[in-house]
Amino acid sequence: MRYTTDIVVIDLEASCPEADRGNNAVERSSIIEIGAVRLDRRSLEITSTFSELVRPEDHPIVPFITEITSITPEMVADCETFAAVGARFLEWYGPRNKAIIAAFGAYYDIPLLRKECDRYGLDFRAHIVGGAFDLRATAIAWLAERELKTSGQNLSSVLDQMGLGDRFEAHRAVEDARAAAAVLQMHHLGRVPGQ
Repeated sequence: MRYTTDIVVIDLEASCPEADRGNNAVERSSIIEIGAVRLDRRSLEITSTFSELVRPEDHPIVPFITEITSITPEMVADCETFAAVGARFLEWYGPRNKAIIAAFGAYYDIPLLRKECDRYGLDFRAHIVGGAFDLRATAIAWLAERELKTSGQNLSSVLDQMGLGDRFEAHRAVEDARAAAAVLQMHHLGRVPGQ
């Protein structure tokens, strides 16, 4: 399978108010980590990575977020805000039409990225255009082809069924981006290059 552009698989870790536990709405979330991998459009091999912690301004890291992500308030205390980290990410991503953005469950990560870019005056559309490639759909197709259960699946359960469950550290952004990229690699190549 060949794509017309490289694919940038992104994952975000975010904080939200304690009251939002289990319901982390985009409107009340702040990015605390950006992780992304760039896949070559032909080989689907990872050619570049981006990984940075972000100091949130709106929603500080609360204990249940640390439980999930292992990211503590102390870890981000000296980090830059999204204004700087987001600008570096967009520069790393490159100009529009040179890559397509992808995520596992794009319904949360991509709107959150767009919201944070808007909040800090970063030009999301100068880099990222159109919709996002939702790798959850790729995972469901892979499962359906093998007549495996498709409902109620998350990234972890899909990786388990692909035999990759022990290869990635969950809930850290760049590792989740690598894991989501592995779903696409397994679907098209039947393997994860370099592993």
